[in-house]
Amino acid sequence: MTTTPPWLPPIVPVGGDWDKVVEKLYEIFNEDFVRKGCAFEGRPVWWDRRIEKGGKYEEGFWKIITRFDYNTNERLFDPRRAERLTWCAPIINNSKDSVVKTWDYRESNRRIRTYLWLEDWDYVVIIEKRMVGNKEVVFLVSAFHIDGESKRRNLRKKFSRRVN
Repeated sequence: MTTTPPWLPPIVPVGGDWDKVVEKLYEIFNEDFVRKGCAFEGRPVWWDRRIEKGGKYEEGFWKIITRFDYNTNERLFDPRRAERLTWCAPIINNSKDSVVKTWDYRESNRRIRTYLWLEDWDYVVIIEKRMVGNKEVVFLVSAFHIDGESKRRNLRKKFSRRVN
C-alpha cells in the first residue's frame, strides 16, 4: 500500500446512538458538499436532494452511507461506507492526484459515468456529468467501500473497458 495522501481525512467512528451517528454524518456531508462545495474539473457537484416523506435527510446523503439490500428491497446502513464519508468530497476534489484512478465508462443504460477509485484504500466514487439548463454539472451517483474481490474485479473490468 502506498502512503496515504495528505488530503485524505481519517475515517469517522460510526458506533453508538443511531440518531447521533446520523446527525454527525450529515454534518460532515453538509460541510463538504453544501458549505464548502465540491467540484470536479471545475463543475459543481450536485446530489439527489429529494427528501422522503417524513424524512429529514436528502436521498444523496442516504445513498453514500447505506447500501441496497436485494433480500429486503430497502437501503440498510453500511458502516464501512458511512465511516468513509469523509473521503467522498476530497477524492472528487483531488481526482487529478495519481493515487485516484479516474476513468469514464459507458453503463448498460448507455449513460457515461466517471469512476474515481482510490484503489489502495478500496473506495470508489461514481459521478455523472449532466446538463442542467445551459450549465454542465456533475451528479454524485454513489460512493462506497469495496468489500470483496468480486467488486474489485468488476471495477478492473470497467477500467479495462473505459471510454477515455
